Amino acid sequence: MTNEQYLIASYFVVGLLSFGLALAAYLWLRHSFTGVTRAVPETHFFHILRKLFSVGIILPALVGFFSVSFRSCSKETYHEIIADRAYLVAKNQEQLSTSLSHIVIALMVWGFIVLIALIIIKRHRMGESD
Repeated sequence: MTNEQYLIASYFVVGLLSFGLALAAYLWLRHSFTGVTRAVPETHFFHILRKLFSVGIILPALVGFFSVSFRSCSKETYHEIIADRAYLVAKNQEQLSTSLSHIVIALMVWGFIVLIALIIIKRHRMGESD
């Protein structure tokens, strides 16, 4: 396999892997997230968040993947980029790492939203019991 073929193949493989990891995180957490947001006293805001949950995890993963550039200070042209297999491997690892970092940040944001929802649920239940 030439470096050019490796670049093309690895780019798609890492892109699909990034998408797959984000999709797996979404599928694993969607029932829990939906359950928490349904327990919140009906607000239009949480209904919208339920619809945006999948996009809010998958899109950051793809943004992280696409944010990595193969160009650098030492490698400006396409021929310089494909000349070094180790450089291509390092960039693939950077793409995957950046994608995973973006997924983690997105999950932290969604975790904060769940915390707010749980606080609202608790206050609503305490208000009902009084």
